[in-house]
Amino acid sequence: MGNEAGRVQDSGPIVLRRQLPLLGPYVAARTATECKLAEIWCKTLGMDQIGIADGYEDLGGDSLRAAGIFAEIEQTFAIEIPMATLVDAPTIEQLARTVDALVLSRVT
Repeated sequence: MGNEAGRVQDSGPIVLRRQLPLLGPYVAARTATECKLAEIWCKTLGMDQIGIADGYEDLGGDSLRAAGIFAEIEQTFAIEIPMATLVDAPTIEQLARTVDALVLSRVT
């Protein structure tokens, strides 16, 4: 959120993964795309660590944050991807497959 001077305000303390007991075991990113998506999600959701099997809604994600995530994905990977993709690909693992397919289709 911005303040009157237009500066982005700190969203508060980082949420530690262990504070979200409903999440399953942590599964680390394996590919470059998964790593970058995990970085984007962590930054946007204010978390210290997100596994590739963690569901976006389980992490407390909402549509406003999804808009920021998808804007960053589009800028980072130079692709256009609708936010509705999050319904069918609610984890980093699933979303990475979609992103990789879009990047590959752009190249070929």
